[in-house]
Amino acid sequence: MFHFGPEDVLTNKEERAIRNHKLERAIILSNCEHIPISLYMKLPSGETLETESDVVDYADDVVVLKGGFHIPVWAILDVDV
Repeated sequence: MFHFGPEDVLTNKEERAIRNHKLERAIILSNCEHIPISLYMKLPSGETLETESDVVDYADDVVVLKGGFHIPVWAILDVDV
């Protein structure tokens, strides 16, 4: 189990808006085309992790991956389709 910090890993509003747009696109592609999505996350220790999975759902503050794993949006550095 990973623990994510309370602070957003992205520093400005423009980066956050781009991340949200990528997440919205990812949920559409993942659910319609069954394309796995790569998520890059940052832990409080500074360690960067990558996971590849189908995105099941995306809300304002959490991404739900296949298998029921929840990733807080503020911990996501980037999204790749």
